[in-house]
Amino acid sequence: MRRRTASSVLSIATILGAIALLFAPPATAMPPAPAVADFRQTTSWEGGYQGAFTITNVSSFTLTSWTVSITLPADTTVSTHWDATLTRDGNWYSFRNQGYNGTIAPGASVTFGLVAQGASQPRTCTLNQGICTLPDTAAPTVPMGVHFADITGSSVRLAWSASSDDRDTVLTYEISRDGLPAGSTVGLTSLLMTGLQPSTPHVFRVRARDAAGNTSAYSAPAVVPVLA
Repeated sequence: MRRRTASSVLSIATILGAIALLFAPPATAMPPAPAVADFRQTTSWEGGYQGAFTITNVSSFTLTSWTVSITLPADTTVSTHWDATLTRDGNWYSFRNQGYNGTIAPGASVTFGLVAQGASQPRTCTLNQGICTLPDTAAPTVPMGVHFADITGSSVRLAWSASSDDRDTVLTYEISRDGLPAGSTVGLTSLLMTGLQPSTPHVFRVRARDAAGNTSAYSAPAVVPVLA
């Protein structure tokens, strides 16, 4: 009996692998979401606000129903709604289309509204046939650990620990010197401050801003006596 060499075994394995790849089903990408629901606060007053969800069909086929579900903090409840039927379980609210607005043609949109008692906006949001988005209203954390380096008679390098944000990883940092705006930096946690008065103590504070424009409080003041 003739023995198979290692090279012949390798060749057979290679051929079998090629055949398997040839007949394997093609890889399929995840299809895009057929619809997008977007929430906007349309007006507000002390102790409440009015908001609206707009559901847009971004697919090439007609949608025949939709359901938007949200959660609200305990201090806020939905008191009135329109153009949707509502099911509630504690702080969970599920809005389903009415009979007249469940069908959405490609590229078309429908809207339903609500009035909330309380100032808190929805924390979570889901759409049964797509993606539900909420406005970014959360501010980044306050920058910490403000300190100085490379102190000279007229300049100092200001540095701090990075802030965190619920959505953005790249933040803008705004610097205040002696109570006035003194510069900003994007994504960096240090900035060279120039044009300082010799032998004068300066007070610096730093705050973080995200892409939606939400700003943190300023950091604790840090005082540097700039040397002559």
